[in-house]
Amino acid sequence: MERNNRRRGPDHVRMMAFAASVALAAIAVLPAAWAHALSPHCQANGGSPDVIVGDIYDKVRHGAVGDITAFSIGTKSCNTGTCQLNWISSTNDHPVIGQNMYRLKDGRFEQIGQSWLKHGYTALQQSLCGTCQSSGSGSYLGVNCADPYSASLNGSQSRLGPKFEVNPFSGDFPYPPTNGNLTGNAIYKRLQVKNSDLDPALNPGSQYFVEAQYVSWDDSYTGMNKNNASYRPITVSGSAGTYDIALSGSTLRETPAIRAWAAADATVVLSDVSVPNDGLILLGAKVTQVGGTWRYEYAVQNVSMHRAIGWFAVPIPVGAAVTNISFHDVDYHSGEPIVGTDWPGLVQDGRIYWASETQAQNPNANSLRWGTLYNFRFELNVPPTTGAVALGPWRPGAPTEFSASTLVPTLCDGDGYCEAGETCSSCAADCANQGGGSGCCGNASCELGENPCRCPADCGAPTTGETACANGIDDDCDALLDCADFDCCTAAACASGDADEDGWAALCDCDDTNPAVRPQAAQLCDGVNNNCSDPSWPAVPANEADADGDGVRICGEDCDDANPQVWAAPGEARELKLTHDLATGATGLIWQAPLVTGGSATHYDTLRSIDMSDFLGSSTCLQTNDPMTVAVDSDVPPGPGVWAYLVRAVNACPNGTGSLGVDSSGIPRQGRACP
Repeated sequence: MERNNRRRGPDHVRMMAFAASVALAAIAVLPAAWAHALSPHCQANGGSPDVIVGDIYDKVRHGAVGDITAFSIGTKSCNTGTCQLNWISSTNDHPVIGQNMYRLKDGRFEQIGQSWLKHGYTALQQSLCGTCQSSGSGSYLGVNCADPYSASLNGSQSRLGPKFEVNPFSGDFPYPPTNGNLTGNAIYKRLQVKNSDLDPALNPGSQYFVEAQYVSWDDSYTGMNKNNASYRPITVSGSAGTYDIALSGSTLRETPAIRAWAAADATVVLSDVSVPNDGLILLGAKVTQVGGTWRYEYAVQNVSMHRAIGWFAVPIPVGAAVTNISFHDVDYHSGEPIVGTDWPGLVQDGRIYWASETQAQNPNANSLRWGTLYNFRFELNVPPTTGAVALGPWRPGAPTEFSASTLVPTLCDGDGYCEAGETCSSCAADCANQGGGSGCCGNASCELGENPCRCPADCGAPTTGETACANGIDDDCDALLDCADFDCCTAAACASGDADEDGWAALCDCDDTNPAVRPQAAQLCDGVNNNCSDPSWPAVPANEADADGDGVRICGEDCDDANPQVWAAPGEARELKLTHDLATGATGLIWQAPLVTGGSATHYDTLRSIDMSDFLGSSTCLQTNDPMTVAVDSDVPPGPGVWAYLVRAVNACPNGTGSLGVDSSGIPRQGRACP
């Protein structure tokens, strides 16, 4: 038996106590959401469980209330892993099951319904996915064994809990779920769909699909949680407000429903995005030409990303004519606290940008959470090319954004410069044969017509300042020439006279008769308007620079302006969890990167102490400067005894040592340096 203790502070430090090779006394008991252990079979034999939806085999229409009809679908799960899967009732060590419905209409793939989550309670040991190796217990699903839940059971309201409480990446959820025992009318908690989305008269030629997805802690913990969704085609029938569905075709195992869009339409481009330290996102895109415009359609399915998606952006050419920006989502219902506010679509900073409220603005904001699919669309007078869209997480953390390769409007603006997003194939007018040369920007040859401003890939980076004055060349690419450029404002660089002999060229000096008055220039890091009254002049502060090109100026902000990999000390390591192998006595540790990494390369020190109040004199370094967010402690404390663990993030900054968090009194923890 194991117990964990979560200390106060964003690092969520956990501790575990042992006596000899047997886990014993608890420091404190966490909520049930954190009390986990792999099945005895996994602990004894190793391996990983892997739960999938082996078949969607049944359906029930529960009835309609107003303009909404409710359904449920029957699922057969399979454990295709190599050891037994937990299925322990009345705890949070069992799978939960989500049910969704989708429609493909007029080239658009949309989610039109979702349910609350069915909580599993007993695992039968049937055959479907190979030869079943029965566990002999309803608390564990054996290897290659299947467990059926009929549509009636999956629609049983007293066993349905809300989706918002479940972390799909870790598999954690509280038990019992909020309002899990409540029942209601015919549609309460079940797979709800608007009648207008089902009516065959309103949706001619549409195709429909249902999807089921399982989430389970041990499946997630062992890294097997990217194949938990399967879909199956259905047909819809009925009229006058009474509609029903029928299963069609076969179940597509380990396949999220958005893949049905690409399977039905060869022009759809589908991209997989594995978010670092989180789950899976799938992005579909389709572009259709209508006369002189192009309709851009994007569908984003959050399969298992716990941090959710808070914004989505598509780059567009400057001056492009954008029309009909819109958004589509699926309704939450039955008391789930998620608000249904549509994401507004705005044109700004060279892109079309949609966003929900932030978590700080509204903890129940309509972010794109797991098990849901949202649509983003617009029309543009520009054809597509292959490029990257950007997405941003809703919950804080690293990375703060990520990209996906897909169809985007071409950024070829015909200005004669080969700029970001333009290539020889997509923008020959700007990138090919520049200045009469035979090649293209990006061919490793700085040809006639190319320069560091137009083609740094071939000609090298621009200089950090004007190399000469009165030469008519913008060496540093700041769109300023000669003495109009502040870099030329010294008399030595610009031969335009210095009557008051204060060292500044006449063209830059606001009073060339008074050597005590300083010249004009742009804003500097001191935050003072740099006119003639700014006391920081004449010198340009050294901290104005960004020598390593990491996007952070020295300005007291960059800890090492010679190293583009770092700029600040990292924050606290987060979400440390422990597991204990009773057979070997080994302890496994896993955690998440800090919300603030301070650089692109973060390493970790793991401290272990015999005294949980002393990580200085009584501690050892279990691992030092390790890039992995996992560790294994094969030792056991001398019994009876207690071992406690802390994880600290470090990077290459001088003094780049992250915090160890605070104790329950809010006092920062102290720990020895490693090694």
